[in-house]
Amino acid sequence: MTRFGIVGGGLMGHGIAVALAKAGHSVAVHDVDPRTLATFHHRVGPALAQCGIPGSRSGPIGARITTSPTLDGVAREVDVIVEAVPERLEVKHQVLAALEAAAAPATPIWTNTSVLSITRVAEAMAHPGRLAGVHWWNPPYLVPLVEVAPGARTDPRVLDDACDLLTAMGKTTVRLRRDVPGFVGNRLQFALVREALHLLDQGVCDPATIDTVMRSSLGLRWAAVGPMENADYIGLELTRDILRNLAPHLSTEREAFPSLDKPLNEARNGRSSGEGLLPWPPGKETEVARRLGAGIRRNLAPPTAVPG
Repeated sequence: MTRFGIVGGGLMGHGIAVALAKAGHSVAVHDVDPRTLATFHHRVGPALAQCGIPGSRSGPIGARITTSPTLDGVAREVDVIVEAVPERLEVKHQVLAALEAAAAPATPIWTNTSVLSITRVAEAMAHPGRLAGVHWWNPPYLVPLVEVAPGARTDPRVLDDACDLLTAMGKTTVRLRRDVPGFVGNRLQFALVREALHLLDQGVCDPATIDTVMRSSLGLRWAAVGPMENADYIGLELTRDILRNLAPHLSTEREAFPSLDKPLNEARNGRSSGEGLLPWPPGKETEVARRLGAGIRRNLAPPTAVPG
């Protein structure tokens, strides 16, 4: 059993805590918002239910998680600290400086950033060698992938230990060779999001059509065969010909995203406001969460043998 401390009890911090406790580890969680801590354990049961763990078995797992009103309570006497605070560099710098002041000098710190440079996140640290980028995917207790990345001064042993621990938990662990904002997964994901917004801006289709195309074609394919394997499968010559013809028409936009700016300027923020690119009537949030969990579990299920 490894003793984990987590700073940040929101969506990702909570999900990571559940994943760690489910694997048999003890977890202490701190959040600056008392309301987040007050509701923390109420969210554990539904998360475990998504994993197929009934309520009768969720109690012992939830008991491995404790909450702390102070940052010191999760920084002292733990083996690993997980930072899961908002993706703002100044916030991470403040939290990491406080953690270093409270934690033992050798305690490794995992930052769950999915977009920031690990090297830049470590700039506020006296001991940047202890910081590793360890990016979990939502929901962490269902999605097997965890990306591990170094900063410019990360001690390789911190990366080794993180990969070993995560692999022992049964996670699919990938280790990046160098620091890059967004790791691998979010760079691929948001390249696709940028192109989807470009299609909206160009008046090619509506948001629902984009989701239909993804869910009914690429989403089905990429769950089984990744883009590199597919490039080999169709042939690299064909892949190059397609790119030469298509690449000049793809978005290279870096700042202006009208299809996002318009709803945001109208206070249509998405799920939380009841409308965004798509309408979110009452009940849709629950339905999407259910569909997401069911889809992940379905894709993770072993393939059915074909009768011979």
